[in-house]
Amino acid sequence: MVSNGVAAQSRTSATTSSSAEIERSSALDLLLVFHGYTPIGVPHSASAIITEQGLANLHDVTLLRIGGELSPDGRFIAYDNCSSPNHGIDVAEPNGTKARRVMPLSETACAEIRWSPDGTKLSYAGGRDRALHVFDLAGKREEILANTESAGWHSWSPAGNEIVYERGNGKTGRSLYITDLHGNNRQLTFARDFSTCEWEHNLIDTWAPAWSPRGDKIAFTQCGSLFVISPSGQDLRQLTSMGYSSQTSTLPITPVYSPRWSPDGSWIIFIGQLFIRSGERSQPLKRVSPDHNEVLTIGTLPYPGGPFSIAPLRR
Repeated sequence: MVSNGVAAQSRTSATTSSSAEIERSSALDLLLVFHGYTPIGVPHSASAIITEQGLANLHDVTLLRIGGELSPDGRFIAYDNCSSPNHGIDVAEPNGTKARRVMPLSETACAEIRWSPDGTKLSYAGGRDRALHVFDLAGKREEILANTESAGWHSWSPAGNEIVYERGNGKTGRSLYITDLHGNNRQLTFARDFSTCEWEHNLIDTWAPAWSPRGDKIAFTQCGSLFVISPSGQDLRQLTSMGYSSQTSTLPITPVYSPRWSPDGSWIIFIGQLFIRSGERSQPLKRVSPDHNEVLTIGTLPYPGGPFSIAPLRR
């Protein structure tokens, strides 16, 4: 089990030394952990550093089978080891050392884990009904949030009192909802505001929400295009497009997968188009400002096809 000291250390650093170090770094001095596949389909996880010059210091992280989630201060990584019968959520240092078990899991599906902003809680969608679970690291208590069935990818508000999550159904597809920690829900996106996705059986596919550090926007994808919306459900705006149309003629054309915000909220970072050349697979890591539509390439991921996590780079 993780000691209370881990939660306390993460919480303290998130509010003291971490903030000072972030101020001395640029918006793109970030630690990156990502997951993908080799040409023969073998899963790999790795870490790297993001700077204004691109990607550097690439290292494999062998203990991660489906990638991991960096803590807000970048000190720890939480991951599901996806190993039967020893299935559970572990916490380690970002390089994979000092791994220790947080909690066992009885389900067979690998959990997509998120940290609360203060680093004291972990959340995941699990159980037979795929509801949101919140685990308190210090108190070793787990709660299931009511009314969050069929949840998936999710993201905490910067205040730590709400979670935005995707919820699927077989009639319209996936939509976004916001819940507080007592299970009080409200719908954030609606099918009427989007076109259906041909490759998703002509359903709506609002997915992969990411709450901005400033709290004023939530980024998400719909049919591979990037959108932002306010937490109140207002100011819906499209930033990129999967393909050209008369309605999107001024938008950059690029697929968007796994959007994440830089810690200062100035950039949305995402994975772009998968390329296969001479049997080699690669995928660009890109960024776009939420205030304008210029898309810039950060670098190329050697293991494409999976999600990623970012945190401030500690000097």
